[in-house]
Amino acid sequence: MKIPPTQTAWPRLTVAARLAPPATDAAAPSGFATRVVALAFERPKASLAALCDLFSWRALAAAALIAIVSVAANLNAVLGGEDDVLAVNDPVAEVLSLT
Repeated sequence: MKIPPTQTAWPRLTVAARLAPPATDAAAPSGFATRVVALAFERPKASLAALCDLFSWRALAAAALIAIVSVAANLNAVLGGEDDVLAVNDPVAEVLSLT
C-alpha cells in the first residue's frame, strides 16, 4: 500500500529544517522601518463603511446611556416600591365595587 505524499511531507520537512544551517543575518530588510512608520501614520481612506461603523458605535453608546438613565430613574418601580399605588388606582376593582 502506497502512503500518500501528504502524510510523508511533514516528516521530510522537519528533517530538512533540522539540517538547515542557522540564519546569521537577522537584520530587517532595506526600507522596512520606513515602510512601518509610513503605514503607522497613514490616514485611513474615508468610506461609507467607515462612517457607518463610526456612527454605529456612537449609537450603541447613546442607547446604553439611555438604558442606564431610564433604569436609574425608575429604580423605585423596578424594586417594587410602587405596588400600593397600583392597588389604589385599580379600575377593575372600582368597577366591581360599583355592581
